Amino acid sequence: MLPSFSRGLRLALVLALSAGYIGWHGHGHAAFAKPSGDGGDDDDDDSDKGKDEGETEDDQAADDKDQPPVTAGGLFTLSTYPVNEILRPLTMTQKVMQFRITAGTDLSDKGAFGSGGLSVEGQYGLTDNFMLLGGVTDAYNFKQFSVYAGFEGALAYDLLDVRVAANLHRNAIARYCDTDNSAPSSCNPGDGTDVPSIPDGNYDAGGTKFSVDLGFPFRYAIKPEIAIIALQTLVSIDFNQARDRPRLDSAGKPVGADPSMPGMVVKGAENGLKPDLNPSLGFAINPIPQLSVVAFAQLRIPDFDTSTGNFLVPLTARVEFSPSQKLDIGLEFILLNVMPPEGQTAFENRFISLFGQFRMGK
Repeated sequence: MLPSFSRGLRLALVLALSAGYIGWHGHGHAAFAKPSGDGGDDDDDDSDKGKDEGETEDDQAADDKDQPPVTAGGLFTLSTYPVNEILRPLTMTQKVMQFRITAGTDLSDKGAFGSGGLSVEGQYGLTDNFMLLGGVTDAYNFKQFSVYAGFEGALAYDLLDVRVAANLHRNAIARYCDTDNSAPSSCNPGDGTDVPSIPDGNYDAGGTKFSVDLGFPFRYAIKPEIAIIALQTLVSIDFNQARDRPRLDSAGKPVGADPSMPGMVVKGAENGLKPDLNPSLGFAINPIPQLSVVAFAQLRIPDFDTSTGNFLVPLTARVEFSPSQKLDIGLEFILLNVMPPEGQTAFENRFISLFGQFRMGK
């Protein structure tokens, strides 16, 4: 009985191993059974499967070549990273790092090319839905700067993120034309002519503040070429007080601290410990995959105080060209306040920047 039982055990083991091999082999390679017909033409029929009538193998290969790369769940590598801005994920792809270098200059009516700044920023994809970010930005010959570091993670992948960043920053406070005409200056003839109260192209450093910035970056594609973008920033939680913008009187005129040359030194308005409201809203379009146009406005309300002249509305327009998955180049144009105080226009205070973005990684 024992030899017979041993032979039966060996036979059962061989059958089990064979069934396991066939099951695993089928798991890795999809197969579709086709009923065999008379005449032994199964091989010929299988070789023609998937071809349309009259279609050759060369035609089928050409069609496959024209198809875009397929990515599971919308996740990318550097080699498949989209050149189309709207198709890119909100968070940087895992193990891919992006550097952005920006050089800009003041382009305002009275201060064009009188000051500038150089900025370096970076993003790193820790996972496909979570990235680290940080950078150093400056403008007006470092009278205005920001040093920040934080993270951004997906709440709903490629639709809604949360962004948190610690930010040490300072704003430049513009000097204004000396409206009392006491002496000639950069924008006054000194002959009693009435001069509008506008920035004269010179700036003073404001106070330095530390805050934690909170945003919920959102993007919704209305069409493949058009998307709404919003809430890159929402609220800044302040940890100290500082003067960070010109103080204006009830008529929207700057309040001078000391008459000086050049221009009039302006008293700074205090930004207290209350949170600041900074929501943003805009849109992005891709007329062709390699070219994107982005425009968005931000409402800045220090201390949630909506008093007249207490808030700013900067408007940013950006044109970006992406010749490859690894490189973007572009131009950014900023109107510093499209709702200026009385006596100014939205186009008088401007800033322009050239930038390049470089990606490296897996």
